[in-house]
Amino acid sequence: MAVVTGGDPTNFSRDRTYLVSPVVNADRTVTFRFAAPKADEVQLHGLSPSARGTFIDPPKPMSRNADGVWEIAVGPVAPDIYRYNFVVDGAAVNDHNNPTVSQSERTLGNFVEVPGEGPAIYDVTEVPHGDVTMRWYRSESLNTTRRMFVYTPPGYHSNANTQYPVLYLLHGTGGSESNWINEGRANFILDNLIAAGAAVPMLVVMPYGRAYPKIGRESGSIGFRENIELFERDLFDNVIPRIESDYRVLTDSDHRAIAGLSGGGGQSLAIGLGNLDKFGSVAGFSAAIRESEFDDVYGAGLDQSPTPRLLWIGCGDLDHLYDVNRSLLNWLEKRDVAHIAHLNGGGHDFQNWRPYLHEVAQRLFKTTAS
Repeated sequence: MAVVTGGDPTNFSRDRTYLVSPVVNADRTVTFRFAAPKADEVQLHGLSPSARGTFIDPPKPMSRNADGVWEIAVGPVAPDIYRYNFVVDGAAVNDHNNPTVSQSERTLGNFVEVPGEGPAIYDVTEVPHGDVTMRWYRSESLNTTRRMFVYTPPGYHSNANTQYPVLYLLHGTGGSESNWINEGRANFILDNLIAAGAAVPMLVVMPYGRAYPKIGRESGSIGFRENIELFERDLFDNVIPRIESDYRVLTDSDHRAIAGLSGGGGQSLAIGLGNLDKFGSVAGFSAAIRESEFDDVYGAGLDQSPTPRLLWIGCGDLDHLYDVNRSLLNWLEKRDVAHIAHLNGGGHDFQNWRPYLHEVAQRLFKTTAS
């Protein structure tokens, strides 16, 4: 991605054309280009409708110039990070000129970041930074080797006598263990909060939430009960023991939290509320849940254990999961379960999930979660 205010977007060397795409202009319009001289139609497709305005919905046709380069300018666009892709003669393709690529399983796309006047919650700022490590581990329960990402806060390696709380942060349906890093910017959100004294230094563990190969890839939603149960076994039998063996972490429930988005939000609520002896704080971001789980899973867990220190539910009013999350909040109110409801504008996207993490992280592992 480039941020420019002028100049020639193409440089010609011999017979090859180098395109700059996307270009975020000074007025926050964004120009996209794609070289496809033999294509009959190229469209720009964006995936982030929200209450702050629709980025690209429905797909917009692009115009071809004499060199076979397709181009479109959109906006002005509100400051944020957006996912997009091109549709070339009906086939979805990435922007070959943009190295920032979404690593989701079900969706294809690149990112474009539109800056605002000041630093955003996810910006890389001049503060101490933690480390993000890619870890591989053997999952005996799933009979495979799996990957997770681990964020350690600034000072972890120098403060050899300090133990830290842990947030287990889950991706959504069709996502992967890298989503909270490459799209969610979780590490930079935590860096900025910790530097400001707004969040307790913590580890953030981002495991892979699909229970492959025990459950087939054709099986559909990550929210299916079978997948939740299999992932829960992997989490308790493999992920948490590995973290507590390899890192200096606190191991009581008050210093262990679980949160997730969409399908991972459903997993977080089911696993967290079903195991309140292990997780003191539970959060769901646009959680993919089923009303049948309220009594059978959440209620059964709440009947057996104390109310969590923090139970946080967030969802946007344009989200397709808004109604079922409202139903959950009504259910919690009827049971007189202490919780925080965060209902706002916006849809099912990281434009909401990054701010949700930003808010929840400030509430975790403190004397009071309010």
